[in-house]
Amino acid sequence: MTVNLKRRTLLKGVPAAAGLTSLPLFVQAAPGAEAEKTWTGFALCDSCNHVPACGIRFEAKGNVIQRIDNWKENPNHWLCPKGWSTLQRLYNPNRLLYPMKRTNPKGAADPGWVRISWDEAYRTITQKMLETRTRYGADAVMFYCGDPKEPRPAVQRLARYFGSVTYGTESSVGCRSGCMMAEQLDFGQPNLGGISAETKVFMVFATNVWAQPANWWQQLVAAKERGCRFIVIDSRRTKTAELADIHLQPRIGTDAALAAGLMRVLIKEGLYNRDFVEKWTHGFEKYAAYVERFTPEYTEKETGVPAKLIVEAARMWAQGPGSFTLTTQSLSHNSNGVNNTRALLLLPVIMGYIDIPGGVPFMKGPKGLGMAAYGLHPKMIDAAWWNAKAQKDRRFDLAEVPLWHDMKDQVSPNNFPEWVAGGKVKMFCGWGFNVNIWPQPDVYNEAMGKLDFAFSCDYFYRADSHRNIDIILPAAMNYERYAPFGAYGPNVAVRKPVKPLGEAKEDWRIALKIGCIIDKPENFFDGDPVKACDFVLRQYEGCDWAGFAAKLPAVSRLPAPKPAFRKYETGGMRPDGKPGFNTISGKLEFFSERAAKFGYDGLPVYKPMMPLDDTYNLRFLNGSRKPYITHSKTRTDQPYLMEIEDRLTIRIHPSEAEKRGIREGDTVEIRSRFGGPIEARAEVSIIVPPGMIDGQYGWLGKMNTQKLMTRDHRDPLSGYPCYFEVPVSVAKKA
Repeated sequence: MTVNLKRRTLLKGVPAAAGLTSLPLFVQAAPGAEAEKTWTGFALCDSCNHVPACGIRFEAKGNVIQRIDNWKENPNHWLCPKGWSTLQRLYNPNRLLYPMKRTNPKGAADPGWVRISWDEAYRTITQKMLETRTRYGADAVMFYCGDPKEPRPAVQRLARYFGSVTYGTESSVGCRSGCMMAEQLDFGQPNLGGISAETKVFMVFATNVWAQPANWWQQLVAAKERGCRFIVIDSRRTKTAELADIHLQPRIGTDAALAAGLMRVLIKEGLYNRDFVEKWTHGFEKYAAYVERFTPEYTEKETGVPAKLIVEAARMWAQGPGSFTLTTQSLSHNSNGVNNTRALLLLPVIMGYIDIPGGVPFMKGPKGLGMAAYGLHPKMIDAAWWNAKAQKDRRFDLAEVPLWHDMKDQVSPNNFPEWVAGGKVKMFCGWGFNVNIWPQPDVYNEAMGKLDFAFSCDYFYRADSHRNIDIILPAAMNYERYAPFGAYGPNVAVRKPVKPLGEAKEDWRIALKIGCIIDKPENFFDGDPVKACDFVLRQYEGCDWAGFAAKLPAVSRLPAPKPAFRKYETGGMRPDGKPGFNTISGKLEFFSERAAKFGYDGLPVYKPMMPLDDTYNLRFLNGSRKPYITHSKTRTDQPYLMEIEDRLTIRIHPSEAEKRGIREGDTVEIRSRFGGPIEARAEVSIIVPPGMIDGQYGWLGKMNTQKLMTRDHRDPLSGYPCYFEVPVSVAKKA
């Protein structure tokens, strides 16, 4: 598929942004030979949370992109509707192209934005940073990266050399890191699972196809065709569940009970790998005693999954080798989220499906290399500084979420309003900041208005998030950025971008330039994102940016260990090179010594969710995905997608709709104990079972589902809000 766009088409139907309509649309290329030259460039899509994202090949004339296509050499090269519409976002006439500052007091209906120079913006921001550090200490300046995740390495480096440990991200508010905690507690390292040609049984944990790269579905279909059997654990009848040989539909938040029920069958029928469990796991006896009460009948009562299916699924799972796919987010978004995830992840452990052909792969990539979301390389962010006790002890979340604090170098910022009220945070430095990631977003916006100073970098002025900040900076988009490069295991894809429109600048360039002013320029690569990327690549012998760029469109490869199995036997799973796993016990842990160390239950116990009642009698899965929506992204920025769906839509089961007199397409009102009403369009669908509804968060105004959520009910291990738990009522709007 190839997309061609004309400017007239781009502008059609795009509403004007209040306060910014007087700005030029974009800077035209200068006349001459360069303006007429046609060339090919390469970019990465940032429309959803796959980090790094899918490859885009584009053709440009001068500095204007005229056509986009799949970058076929890129490992992720199947663009979805969100990717195909990014060119419309690039040339959206409402785009922010110049630094702006407010001239009216915070709280005013009109911030009074006026254009300023980059010199003034940098001077004002750095002066405020230095003044705040002098008066209150470096930690009073909060650094925050939202979405896209790409700015994180540069911003975290800025926070480190400025000296502030108050660095948070959208992942530390509520994203994949909750599931990562579970993976690290069980396995000693993150692991999302995976499938191979030898996999005979594949278990899908709450993973819809729309939450994965587009080529993931092709992998599953191919596995199905070669005879792999599928067990899907998901409350909804998703597209992924269409592949299921057995579909287990637990009630939201009862995954730990379902896992315990499956475990009991495996143990009672002697189907598990006894030798592996005795040699390579810790705490099995405690967990076996715990699951004893989870008979198939009791598990059915707690989860809603028929007892017969529980037994059938356990027996099928035992016919492996088997592996799994873990949702990147949803399992951890309830008040028992980390433990629910931990319990499911123990299913491959008890069978010994760990690092074997057809089992759960534990890939070893280039030493030290991470995704953009995790700093790309320890030397880029100075990981040792973040993990040193002197820094750890200063963090504001130490008492709030002690296990999270111990495991993560990102602060948990969900108590940001309390930090501001208590005088702990005085200044906010944001990249891709969206206040609507939080429950009760107005509380966080009010806190933002009480700061001494705040700035944010973004593609557009967004009144919901930016109305109480002092300066907004124009961020270059995915077609205009060099940094970061794409990392796909050992494969690396560098970019070849167009020049940013107007005066927009790359997120990395902004962070590095600020660093050059407040610290030594050599610590910030003289403000050059390419030099910063080259610094990471040169950690690997024979690798550099220029060499990789010369090979385009081919992706390059960093040195990495050769694939091998059972690395836990030879020391390949631990940084000290000893056999075993990188946990406190040195084994895969049914009982987590790390969790117990901080006063939590060492077992992945089951705890019921917030109770339903006669008024609020439906469970709300807040944050479901569709192929053309990722939370609050891709809305009016990309109007093509608004033509597919132009408002919040909730799905409700036919039986629940009939009780309430709701028909397909009706406008309904949703309420919770914590807020409402929120308006939505009803889609009557068997995708959701009775007793629940689902919908996307990120719509604003009267469709903002985050206003139904609560700040006070969280997972105690991760500190995550409970987006997939809150009881609601749904009624047809009068």
